[in-house]
Amino acid sequence: MQRLPILAARIARRYYRTYGRLPRLLRPRLYSEKIQHRKLFDRRPYLTTTSDKFAMRDYASRILGEDLAPEILFRTGDPRTIPFASLPSRFVVKATHGSGWQRIVTDRDALDTRGLIAECERWLRSDYSHKGDEWFYAEIQPQIIVEELLDDGTGRPPRDVKLFVFNQRVHIVQIDSDRFRRHRRAFFDVDWNRLPIHDRKEELEGPVEPPSRLGDIIACAEALAHETDFVRIDCYQVGSRIVLGEMTHCPGTGLMQFYPANWDARLGAIWDGRLE
Repeated sequence: MQRLPILAARIARRYYRTYGRLPRLLRPRLYSEKIQHRKLFDRRPYLTTTSDKFAMRDYASRILGEDLAPEILFRTGDPRTIPFASLPSRFVVKATHGSGWQRIVTDRDALDTRGLIAECERWLRSDYSHKGDEWFYAEIQPQIIVEELLDDGTGRPPRDVKLFVFNQRVHIVQIDSDRFRRHRRAFFDVDWNRLPIHDRKEELEGPVEPPSRLGDIIACAEALAHETDFVRIDCYQVGSRIVLGEMTHCPGTGLMQFYPANWDARLGAIWDGRLE
C-alpha cells in the first residue's frame, strides 16, 4: 500500500489537471471530490470483491437470489489454456482485475489466437490500480474469463444501462448506444425524463425508449447497492432477460466531467442526502 501523503498528492495533481482546481479531499462536497476521497480513504474489502469481475458474480447472486451475469465459458490464470477450438464462434475475453481490458470475438475461425493470448498475458502482468489510483484493483486476483457474447438480436451489442445509485436509490439512468461504432449517450431520471446533462460522449438524440423491464432493473440495482452510499450498476436488457455487467465504484475515476458543471455539486448533494 502506498503512503497516504504520496497517494493524496498524486490524486490531487490528476484532479487539478482535469478541473483546474485542487480537490477537497478531507471534506469533499462535489461528486468528483467524493470519488477522490473514496480512492484515498475507503479501504473496505467490499470494493475489491465487487470490482472483481469474477467474484462480483457470487456476491450479486447471493443478494439477488439468481445469477444474472453473462455465462462464463472458461476461466483461467493462463491464457494458453483457453480451448479456442471448443468455444462458440462468438465470445468475449476479458480480465477480471481491470476495466476496458476485453476483446470481442465475432468470428473464432478468423481469430489471431496467438495475438489474443499475448494480449491476455499483458493484462495479467499489468496493475490497473496505477491508472486511476483505484487501490482495490491491485487486490484482485488476475484471471482471464471467456463469456458469452451478448447482442440485441441484430448482431450489435445491446444498449448499456448504467444506474447511478445513491444511498440505495437510483437517481440517474445512463444509456450508452452502439459503443463500439458510433458511441452515443443520454441521461434520464427513474421516470424516464431526459436530464439536461452530458459529458464528452456524443449525445444520443431523438426519442429513446426505456428498457421494458426498467422497474426490475432498478430494483436489482438498488438491492446490489445495499452496502454502500454510492455505486454505479451496469446492466443490459437482452430481449426480456436482464444481464448484470459490473459494479463500478469510481466511474471514470472521478475525472469524467459532467456538463453543465453544476451537476458536480448536484450529484455531491444527492450523495450526501442534502438533495433528493
